[in-house]
Amino acid sequence: GTGAYLQLSDATAVRGSINCTTSDGLVFSTGSSFTQQLAIDSTGLATFSGGITVSGGFTNFGSFVNQDISGGAITATSSTHKVDTQGGAGTDDLDTINGGTDGSLLILMANNSARTVVVKDGTNLRLAGDFSLDDVEDTITLIKQGSTWKEVSRSNNA
Repeated sequence: GTGAYLQLSDATAVRGSINCTTSDGLVFSTGSSFTQQLAIDSTGLATFSGGITVSGGFTNFGSFVNQDISGGAITATSSTHKVDTQGGAGTDDLDTINGGTDGSLLILMANNSARTVVVKDGTNLRLAGDFSLDDVEDTITLIKQGSTWKEVSRSNNA
């Protein structure tokens, strides 16, 4: 784009403030290819490279990404997923969630009210018992600690 660039070789040594006088906002990048890590627009909306946005005190984890179960597992690639059965089966067990890092927050929703995803307590999921996502309004929220996803909350909204 256009505008001025300030290159810092050791950002940890920088103290003070940066005053942006354009409507473009600020973009923080890393590496010689200037890979964007954080952008702050003129309204104060902060968007991080992982898809998380903070605006007006709300944290937005991005759009729900569809995940189909494969062999009892899914791989979390974002903090929000709509989960569906393998091959459109009427019901399917979700035994394992791969992906995420320590402290990751994960929100799962049913992708289709005509099919049931049973989130199973066990393997790498520590839940207050099995939970059926059998309506598109159902959710379960998990947090990752080590290699285990632990239940934070659930909501059966059918």
